[in-house]
Amino acid sequence: MAIDRQSTWMLYGAYGRTGRLILDEALRRGHRPVLAGRDAAQLAGLAQETGLRTEHLPLEHGDALRAALSRVGSVLLAAGPYRQTGPAMRAACLDAGCSYLDVNAEIDDFAAALECNERARAAGIAVIPGVGYGVVFAECLAARVATRLPTATWLRLSLATRTAGRSRAATLSTAAGMAGGGRDIHRGALRRRPIAFATWRAPRGDANAMRFAAAPLAELVAARRSTGVPDIVAGIPMSRAAAAVMRAGGPAIGRVLQWQAARARRTKEPALPDPTTSMRSRVWAEAGDDSGAYVAARLETGEGYRAAAAAAVFAIARQLQQRRAGAFTPVQAFGPEFAGLIPGTRIEEL
Repeated sequence: MAIDRQSTWMLYGAYGRTGRLILDEALRRGHRPVLAGRDAAQLAGLAQETGLRTEHLPLEHGDALRAALSRVGSVLLAAGPYRQTGPAMRAACLDAGCSYLDVNAEIDDFAAALECNERARAAGIAVIPGVGYGVVFAECLAARVATRLPTATWLRLSLATRTAGRSRAATLSTAAGMAGGGRDIHRGALRRRPIAFATWRAPRGDANAMRFAAAPLAELVAARRSTGVPDIVAGIPMSRAAAAVMRAGGPAIGRVLQWQAARARRTKEPALPDPTTSMRSRVWAEAGDDSGAYVAARLETGEGYRAAAAAAVFAIARQLQQRRAGAFTPVQAFGPEFAGLIPGTRIEEL
């Protein structure tokens, strides 16, 4: 019996840390994705373990990549750094008529993906970057507080992500972001700033308050798209002393880290702790207007890699259920309540 192309999807990078967690979550939820990537040996191991179909697809092999994508309705890209993998995969998807999703949080490639709107609409496909941890949870929380305060003129996002270790690709992505300098949204436009140009504490009255510093996160672009708030800053935990060092030498530090990570030997990712771990990640969103009105909310979820995997599988399931055409942020594609559907996630007003 022929398999409907639109009900079939591909997981590219299934053997990386996030990719393997996405695969485990997908299998648990009854999905049978095609597994693809650049490492034939690791794909062969996954095929033997899971019984799933695999495709050895180096991204530079454009004809083979387009042919494989023409046989599936959607692809979920879980192989970074996305500034290297995203453009090639999106170009192939546009040619093959295959919808594109990724778990990207790199601000420049995230913004580039959203610029594909007209071409995606013409091709009849969806381009939805950032369906992993940070963008999904922070953007949904931003949309929530913006709805509570429609007159908001500023928005601040604070992300305290707890992860068990760190993948090589994530290290490369972080280093590239540091090398590119800081960002914020000012008067509706993405603006370059020094890294850690501002520091702050989590919302007043929160018992878990910690200090944050501004960082160049893709959440900035996503929140601007979905809320329309003109001035937005996003940050990660950082002491005042560390912020001062980053302001002085962030791009140089980023270039050194890029060099080190790029030359590090690829090793098998260590196993993550049991999913029942007490490790919790948190996001705060605050918004205010010119009259002094203020609202805030906090989202709490689990370990960052597992939360990213769960969000990604929920996103691909939504895309398979309802085809979209155009480029969307997660909130634009799936609605502001999407993050609340992820198991172990709760949101409270502050």
